[in-house]
Amino acid sequence: MPFDELVLPGSVHIDEKTATDFYARFTAEPYESGYGHTVGNALRRILLSSLKGSAVTAVRVEGALHEYSTLPGVREDLINILLNLKRLRVRMHGDGPETVLLSARKLGPVTAQDIKVPDTVEIINKDLVIAHLDHGGKLEAEIEISKGRGYATAEETGRVNRPAGFIPMDAIFSPVVKVHYDVEPARVGQKTDYDRLVLEITTDGSITPSEALEHSATLLNTALGVFLAEGDAGAEAELPAEENAAQSAGQDDKMDMSIELIELSSRAANCLKAAKIRTVRELVTRTDEELKAIKNFGTKSLDEIKAKLDEMGLSLGMKA
Repeated sequence: MPFDELVLPGSVHIDEKTATDFYARFTAEPYESGYGHTVGNALRRILLSSLKGSAVTAVRVEGALHEYSTLPGVREDLINILLNLKRLRVRMHGDGPETVLLSARKLGPVTAQDIKVPDTVEIINKDLVIAHLDHGGKLEAEIEISKGRGYATAEETGRVNRPAGFIPMDAIFSPVVKVHYDVEPARVGQKTDYDRLVLEITTDGSITPSEALEHSATLLNTALGVFLAEGDAGAEAELPAEENAAQSAGQDDKMDMSIELIELSSRAANCLKAAKIRTVRELVTRTDEELKAIKNFGTKSLDEIKAKLDEMGLSLGMKA
């Protein structure tokens, strides 16, 4: 083995037996000694703090003047209702914010299933109990859902201009619930001092662990990319060719992205899945007419897809 060779993994393995929409275990090997902790710790920090997610940021409840209010016929006071709504997990397509409506008048538990949402919003935990109604009770509320990263205090979410009566809430946007990594010994030939990186990722279901890992790796790559422009005059002279190669590689990365990662509305995404269009590469090779021929695919979905592709520097009808 050459003494100057840097050993790095060629791929990532996912444990298919234990993988779900909420949990997955990933293994990458071999890494040079020490690289397992370097990569594992960096990915863990990004996974927990930097991924975009959606959360409830403000609520207006009919009949409630402030967060300490009580509502007739509702067992929980408003503080407990707000605490329950903080646990609402949603997937939002588009930039938001969106305001959804909760209307309940039936005796018994009020759940997230009772929230009326547009096509751009999906509720993950529909069985979440928000409150309980007694005879004659009702719960009418407007719930604002916004996109963000990490954590925002109620003071921060309260800086947004809203109609009177909305109560700002602190929000946990991160879609990743837990990340654990281990570094184990790995063998290459006769040498056993290499690293095997094992990552366990648990999400709230608004994104899959695989999507979370891909997003975090992209963010890490972007953060490190700034250092590639540094160097002496000789390096600067070679930079245009390197930039072209990097741009070409970046274009390929975009083309191979899953359709699920470009945050389309449920209707548009489901139509593409039904047509067996799984990647951006498969999408951009289609024409307007071919997409319109898909069942239930309308002009609104076409405009949405064109806008998303335009953001990525792509368009329909390309040769991929």
